[in-house]
Amino acid sequence: MTESDSLAAACNRCGYCCSYMSDVFGIMERIGPFEYRIQYLITGVMQVVIIDKDKRDIFFNTSIPDKHPLACPFLRFDNENLAVCTVHHTRPDLCRMYLCEKCK
Repeated sequence: MTESDSLAAACNRCGYCCSYMSDVFGIMERIGPFEYRIQYLITGVMQVVIIDKDKRDIFFNTSIPDKHPLACPFLRFDNENLAVCTVHHTRPDLCRMYLCEKCK
């Protein structure tokens, strides 16, 4: 099992770690139907993220960003109320390394 697998196994998909990410990075522009250029607000580093093909329908549900403006703009919840990262395959490097204290 890789370190990445271990981190994924520890996640309970509560969404807490993604609930306050809007002050870490922001969407700078939409560059394609499902592609966005984001910027780390502290460092200015830019990155492109793409909405995962299997999550495109759920991405257009804007109830999370509307109700929780500080949440990551790519956070959604599925029918079982589990957190879903709609850009999981191209998620920001910071998100790949981070493990929420609630999940440790």
